[in-house]
Amino acid sequence: MIPAQSPKGSADCFAAENYWRQLHPWCVIRLLPNVQRIVIQRFRQRNQAEEYVKVLRQLVPTATHQIVFDLEN
Repeated sequence: MIPAQSPKGSADCFAAENYWRQLHPWCVIRLLPNVQRIVIQRFRQRNQAEEYVKVLRQLVPTATHQIVFDLEN
């Protein structure tokens, strides 16, 4: 028998994603024109985010990346 799974976009899926975001508050963002931004990756610890940004700056030197602590949960 196949267990029932909740469909994507359900309340369970949203709660799980929100909980995951609370566990990973450090974000690496790319700054875009017109005061926009996009989250590239989330991390539990700041030092992990710093190492990731070092690699990004080598791979994409023309883009601007920042580390932020996301309190929006």
